[in-house]
Amino acid sequence: MKQKDFSLTYCNPIPLPDYPRGRLCRPELDSGSGWLNNGAWHDFRETADPSVLYHDNKWFLYPSAGMAWVSEDFVTWKHVKMNLYDIGYAPTIMKHRGLFYLNASDSAKSIMYVSKSPVGPWREIGPVTGLDGKIPPGYWDPMFFSDDDGRVYLYYGCGGPAIKGLEMDPDKPNLAISEPKKMFSYNPEHEWERFGEFNQDPSRSWVEGAWMFKNKDTYYLTYCAPGTQFSTYGMGCYVSKSPLGPFKYQKLNPILSRTDGLVRGPGHGCIVRGPNKTIWAFYTCLRCYYHAFERRIGFDPAGFDSEGNLFVRTATDIPQLAPGILRNPQNGNDAGLKPVSICIPAKASSEAPGRPSSYANDYSMRTWWEADKKDSNPWLEIGLGATFAISSLRIIWAEPNLDYKLAPPGPFKFKVDYRESDGGKWKTLVDKSRNTIDMHIDYIAFSPKKAKDVRLIILGAPKNIGIGVVDFSVFGVGEMPAAGKYG
Repeated sequence: MKQKDFSLTYCNPIPLPDYPRGRLCRPELDSGSGWLNNGAWHDFRETADPSVLYHDNKWFLYPSAGMAWVSEDFVTWKHVKMNLYDIGYAPTIMKHRGLFYLNASDSAKSIMYVSKSPVGPWREIGPVTGLDGKIPPGYWDPMFFSDDDGRVYLYYGCGGPAIKGLEMDPDKPNLAISEPKKMFSYNPEHEWERFGEFNQDPSRSWVEGAWMFKNKDTYYLTYCAPGTQFSTYGMGCYVSKSPLGPFKYQKLNPILSRTDGLVRGPGHGCIVRGPNKTIWAFYTCLRCYYHAFERRIGFDPAGFDSEGNLFVRTATDIPQLAPGILRNPQNGNDAGLKPVSICIPAKASSEAPGRPSSYANDYSMRTWWEADKKDSNPWLEIGLGATFAISSLRIIWAEPNLDYKLAPPGPFKFKVDYRESDGGKWKTLVDKSRNTIDMHIDYIAFSPKKAKDVRLIILGAPKNIGIGVVDFSVFGVGEMPAAGKYG
C-alpha cells in the first residue's frame, strides 16, 4: 500500500448494506425478555454470532438475523439475497466434499440445508439428530467442522452446563454416529468467565458460541463468556490433539476481550482464514440500548505466539489495513490514522430534548445526537482544534423512531464538508446526496485533505425515522510542530 493511501482500510463495526432487523423485536419471535429501558418495546437492527467461510478468495458472511454478505476485497461487503435469509440464531457454515452445509440454533427444528454454492439455492436435507433420532437436548450455537481426513464433527452448547461434541456421518452430516460428550464447561476459577459487567458473579456464566479451528496438528476450540450483553463478553480457547479431546485450557486466555470504546464485548464469532494465509477473528460486539441482543459485528487479525497459543491483540474501532496487505497483521495492523473528532466540542443545527450534539462524538454506542423534529436542514459541525490530514470517516446512524411498519429503514442522503482554517471556505469532502443504499453504519475513505473543521449535512432520510447520529468520527494524522517550538 502506498504511503498516505488509505483506500484499502476497514473500520469496525463492519458496515453492511441492508442491516437486518433484530430478531426479538419481531412480534412472532419476541419472548418478552431482554428489553432494556423499563421493558419498553422498540424496533432495532441486529447482527451477531458471525460465521464466515473463506472460499474462492472471498469471504462469505452468515450472521444472526439475516444472511448473507460477500466481500471480494475484504473491505466492502455486498448483500446477496438467498432463498434462506434467517434460519435462527448463530448460523454455522461448513464446506464438505465440495458441498456447503448450513444450520443454526433451533431447538424445535434444527434443519440442515445443503447447496452446491455458498449463496444457494439451499435445500433441506433434514433435522440434525443424535443416535436416538431426536434433536440433541440443548441444541444451541452449533458449529459443524469438516476435518482434513473427511470426518465431520458437531460442537454445540449455550448456557452453563457444557460445550459438547460428537461425530457426524460424513455422508449425511445431519446424522450423528457417536454420542455427545462434554468438551468443557464453565469454570468459576476463570475470572473472565464469571457472570456480569464486572465478572462479579462466580455462581453462574453463559458459556456459548463454540468454534473449531485447526492449525497444523492442533485443534483450537474457541468459545465465549459470560454473556452477550456485557462489556466483559470475550472469547476463550481450549486445545487438543484430537477433535473430540481431551481439551486443555489454553495458557493464554481470554484470547480476545475489550471493555471500552465503540467496539466492546467482542464475543461469539469465528476464526477463519483469509488472503495470503492470514487468520482472522470475527466477533459480536455491543450496542444494547433497546435490547440485550441489539448487537453489531467486527473482525481483526488473529495469530499464534511462539508457544502455539491462539490470540487476537484486541478488538479495534479505528481504521485498520485491509486483509492481505501485511504478511503478519496479527502483530499490528493499525493504518496509522487516529480519531481526530472524538470528545471535543460539537455543535448542531438543533437538538432534541436530552440528545445534545456532544453525543455524536462521545465515543459511545449508547448515546446519540438527535435533531429537533422540526429541523428541516439538520447539520452537525465539529471543530478539530488543530489542522489534520484527514483520510476517512465513519457514521453510525441512530434511527430513533425506527418502526418497520410505520417508519422502516432506508438510505440516508448527506454530504460532509471541510475547511482548512477558521472562517475559511467550506469544501465538499464526501457527497452522498444521491445515495440509494441503506447503510446503517458507513465507513468512507478518501485522499488526504487538510482540515480544521468538518460538517455533516443531512439532506434526506427515511420518512418519519428521525435524524440521529450515534457516531461521527473523522480519522487523520496531526501536523508536527515546527522544529524548536518545544523543548
